[in-house]
Amino acid sequence: MSFAKDAFTYLSSFTGEHIIARYPSTLNPEIEVALVNGRYQLNAGSVNYSYGPLHDAFRRYFRKDPPLLKETDETLILGFGGGSVAVILREELLLNAPITGVEADTEMLHAAREHFNIERLAKLTLVEEDALHYVEQCTRQWALIVIDIYIDASVPPMFETESFIEKVKQLLLPGGKVVFNKFAGNEAAENERIALETIFKQTFDKVQTFKIPVNKKAPNYMITGSVAP
Repeated sequence: MSFAKDAFTYLSSFTGEHIIARYPSTLNPEIEVALVNGRYQLNAGSVNYSYGPLHDAFRRYFRKDPPLLKETDETLILGFGGGSVAVILREELLLNAPITGVEADTEMLHAAREHFNIERLAKLTLVEEDALHYVEQCTRQWALIVIDIYIDASVPPMFETESFIEKVKQLLLPGGKVVFNKFAGNEAAENERIALETIFKQTFDKVQTFKIPVNKKAPNYMITGSVAP
């Protein structure tokens, strides 16, 4: 009976979303673990946070711009969410470099642990802390920094300032790279994206932007900044 029920839920997920669990959050809209089109996703508010379209966007980006990481090179993920970026790096790209994930939302990490078994990943350190505070206090340097910080569909403004991006640059090793995920689903977000690119060009030695149209009407832009070796 359980097998029949599970099979029905799986098949019916291709015609509608099935909510598996909910997590009330004080930082984000209510967090949901959902089965959609046969795979589990982590969503909040109006957007996917992990393992759905956002996972697909990062997967496509890393295919276009694969990270050149040695086994000792360390990655910092600001806005860890449910762990899509870590899973792509470790299990899809087979990179064994250490990963530190910073996530301010306790419930997001609960969902990542309970429904996505994120701690199966080797060499993964999870830090429950606000990303701004973490960056301001951090004295380490990283080969790759991924910024994916959202409240619903918006990046909090403090993470798109010159001072924040400059501080992030200081955390890069020579030859290191920052990747900033910017969702541009409306005119205001598109203007923010252009302003953010300008800051990157003023800050980094090399800047590239990769348009990732998983959703053609509202694509993700991966804005990257590198420092010279």
